[in-house]
Formats: sequence, C-alpha cells, structure tokens
Amino acid sequence: MDLGLRGKRALMLAASQGLGRAAAEALAAEGADLVVSSSNAQRCEAAALAIASAHGTRVVPVVADLFDPDSMDRLFSRALEALGGIDILFLNHPGPALGLAADIDVDLLEPQFRMMLASPIRLISHALPGMRARHWGRIVSVGGGGMVTPLPNKVMDDTLRPALAGYSKALANEVAVDGITVNILLPGTFITDRVHASTASNAALWGISVDEAMQRRIEQIPARRFGEMDEFGAVAAFLCSTRASYINGSVVRVDGSQIKSIY
Repeated sequence: MDLGLRGKRALMLAASQGLGRAAAEALAAEGADLVVSSSNAQRCEAAALAIASAHGTRVVPVVADLFDPDSMDRLFSRALEALGGIDILFLNHPGPALGLAADIDVDLLEPQFRMMLASPIRLISHALPGMRARHWGRIVSVGGGGMVTPLPNKVMDDTLRPALAGYSKALANEVAVDGITVNILLPGTFITDRVHASTASNAALWGISVDEAMQRRIEQIPARRFGEMDEFGAVAAFLCSTRASYINGSVVRVDGSQIKSIY
C-alpha cells in the first residue's frame, strides 16, 4: 500500500531514540523528509545521520528543549526553514515524572505541564496556519495508558495526559473541515529507557526485584510479550498518511490489548 508520504515534510519531537525514533524511521522509509528534534545534541545528530543514510531522505537535526515552550518557536522556525513547510507534526516527549497521587510533588506540576501540554500546543499553533492553507495536515501525539485509565505510580501521566486527549479531540472537531487530522497514539509496553525506569520504580515501591516487576508487566499483557518498535512505527506512519484521512479525533492503541478499558 502506498501511504502517500513521499515528499511530505514532518517535524518529529523526541525522535532520537525510543518510540519517536521508531516513528521517524517509518516515515523516512515511506519517503518523508524529516526534522528530528531532541534535547540531546549528540544523539539528535547521530539519529538524523543514521535515518538519512538508511532511507535516502532528507533528515535535519534540531536541538530543542520541551521544558522551555519558548524554544518551540525557534524549533518551528528552523524546521520551516529546513523543509519549506510542515505537513506532519509528530508530538512526543520524555517520560513524565513517576510517583503516587497521594505523594504528588506540586513543584513538578508546572515543568511537567510545560513539557506535556504547553510546548506541544505551542507547536500546533505554529503548524496550523500552513496546514490550513494547504488543506492538508497530520497531527499525531504519543499518549499513554493514563489517558484512559489511571496507572499506578504514574501520577503525571494520570493527571496531564487526559488534558491532551481533551484538547486533541476539541481541535480535531475544529480543523477536520480543513483536511487536517488530529489523533493520539496510545502505546502499550515497548522496551525503552522509560520502561526500564518505571519498572525499577515499581519494584522499589512493591518491594520486589526488577526482574519480578518486569515479569509482572509481561503477564498483564494478553499478547504475553512487549511490543516491537517497528510495530509502533508502522501505525504512526499510517496515521500520518493520506490513507488515514478519515481517522480523526481518535485514540489509537498499539498495546497488544494491554489496556483493560473498552474505550
């Protein structure tokens, strides 16, 4: 199936490793040109070089800090200059701070809000005028299970991710007529640095070994395995494609049926 991504221009956040990198690889494999962003300059440049070499597309590294919404202005300007326009905005961020709801550190709420909501929304506000003018655009955000059901030891996910879901649905309703789709990808468990960190935190909370905590995670997944990065990337590429034009305002799960709720 031709996804119609050749020549499309994508700005990819937190895309130097993990799920963001998987999405970047998948879009590049379909012929899209990319700006790959990360807060780590060395990792960002290495990822851009590797993706460009593997897929023969243009991949430009741009360093930006999601904790600083003002830096999103500079990121978008550089991406626009590098690619000439942004057709696809892929929103991702590092894993939120862990912790229990009863023990929430209120001093962390503001920086986590900046990373998870203020910076992504700021980028969306920059991207929308061009998408509307071209009558085509894709906005895809990486969410988490806390959007639909509270997760243990993940208070920031449980508190802030539902806000992104509400905003995204409201925006989708407003811009669908302009040929723009706004969707959220909800991943299950993939082996990333975030999974290692949260598993270690859970193990300490429960008083068990990290290996036992990891085994518990696997047992809670009906597929009885963790996801593969290319499985996530494939769904990301599809949602960004011309073929997904009637999928809008949706939360699309890539989780092996891990999340227990129906909706």
